[in-house]
Amino acid sequence: MKITINTDVLKRYKLSLEQYIVLLVSYYGIDCQKVYDDLVKEGIVEKNLFHDFPPIISDNIKNMVAKIMVESDDRIENCPIKDFEGLAKVLQSLYPEGIKAGKTYSWRGDTDVIAQKLRTLVAKYNFTFTMDEAVDAVADYVNSFHFPYTYMHTLRNFLLYTKKDEGGIIEVESQFMSIIENNREKNENNN
Repeated sequence: MKITINTDVLKRYKLSLEQYIVLLVSYYGIDCQKVYDDLVKEGIVEKNLFHDFPPIISDNIKNMVAKIMVESDDRIENCPIKDFEGLAKVLQSLYPEGIKAGKTYSWRGDTDVIAQKLRTLVAKYNFTFTMDEAVDAVADYVNSFHFPYTYMHTLRNFLLYTKKDEGGIIEVESQFMSIIENNREKNENNN
């Protein structure tokens, strides 16, 4: 079963996401108290000591929820990349080993994080690419720098970097997408 919730459709029915989720739970006859108790019992969530609901969830569980949403997106299923972890490992091998100077994180990053960033580009930003395009983009980027790679981004930030500006607006940057788009444009102009 796949459940998709389009917030634009909810607006047409004058429903918030929260309202629709409650309606969906009722529609399926889900006993929320039992589910809540089971989640606490299994250690997936913790009871909120100040309110009955919502429970307290860890960053790991939040990441799992986000990962499930991204992996459930139709664009992932229709993407030419079928093994995001395998692609992540190939891209990691193109990056230098070790820790970025003056930082506490590695150049290559964690395979699961890299694979999730690649999936996010496809699902959230509707950006599809082939394995060859991905490898060429990373190789082009890394080869444009020399040791000690002072201004080079780590692989995870090269793929997708988000930050909040002074007004709290989230800015998204992907040099990975830019290089692939530029390479596509060059190829079109050469044909």
